[in-house]
Amino acid sequence: MKTKSKSKMYRKMIIGFTVLTVIATSFADSKFTDIPANYWAQDTISWGVERNIIQGYQDNTFKPDQNVTEAEFITMFINAFEGVQESADTYWASGYYEYAKSHNWAIKGYGNTKAASTKINRTRVAEIVTGAVGVNYSGDNAIRYMLTKGLAEGRGSTPSVSGYQGSSLLKRSEAVQFIKNLMDKGVTEVRERPTKPSDPKDIPALPGEISSNGDVTLKELKKKDATADVARAIEFMPKDAASEPYIKEFLNNIIIKDGKATFTVPKSIPKGYIVYLNGVDGSAYSLKVTGGEEKSFKIQDGFGLSMYVGTTAKQSISIMENGDVIWGAKHS
Repeated sequence: MKTKSKSKMYRKMIIGFTVLTVIATSFADSKFTDIPANYWAQDTISWGVERNIIQGYQDNTFKPDQNVTEAEFITMFINAFEGVQESADTYWASGYYEYAKSHNWAIKGYGNTKAASTKINRTRVAEIVTGAVGVNYSGDNAIRYMLTKGLAEGRGSTPSVSGYQGSSLLKRSEAVQFIKNLMDKGVTEVRERPTKPSDPKDIPALPGEISSNGDVTLKELKKKDATADVARAIEFMPKDAASEPYIKEFLNNIIIKDGKATFTVPKSIPKGYIVYLNGVDGSAYSLKVTGGEEKSFKIQDGFGLSMYVGTTAKQSISIMENGDVIWGAKHS
């Protein structure tokens, strides 16, 4: 009986890895014919193959852009940290789903082979990975946590939620990169995801990102999201590098709660610049301010801050009660 049990276990392992990788190449240092010398994930792929996290195919290809299912991702992920997971169930990934379920990870395929075989997008990967490091975030907050902790870089030059492209399907090369990122950050074991959602305020702001404060999250309004009149007003000034950091500091300092804005005017006003507040308490007049002043007022139709050098406007920003933010100058 013991020998028969082992035979079943080994057969299941073979089936599982065959579904995951089709027929694997047996040499970690094989040169895959579809991986160019300058391919961004070349070293990552070699790293993953050497550690048996993922393998290539019998025709000596790797198919780096092939999309990954949820079952395939959690199998790779758990194998990398915890090794092969056995199960009495006949489905090849059941042991991995049982492990993920016991750790309260954000999976959909437990007991549902259709969901397990569905291609997984990058947002769902962020939700699983953040759960595995011991926090409970979903959607953009999971992405933001990944980016601020260096567990992902996104697909743009500057880390951002939009640049992460959460709706895009996960590729084989990216799946290995996510695992490598964790290990490079010193993660050696995975954790249970807390049952209670984690506080988004514990996530640091990304470079140039508008922070979440109080009851309202400030969100920059893009032209495509704005009304025609507002869209025409966005980026009507040239970019001004000297004043842009001040505007970002100002935005990160604002708390909007119950329709009331509270903030301290940042002290780091660039030399030669004059700062005005606009729309304070609904007033149509501009109010010249100095760094360090504390302000608190009811928002009426929005308010803003503008910066001048002499009589030339260099920067402007408008904040609505609902948290929409409109930049009046081009910015990075």
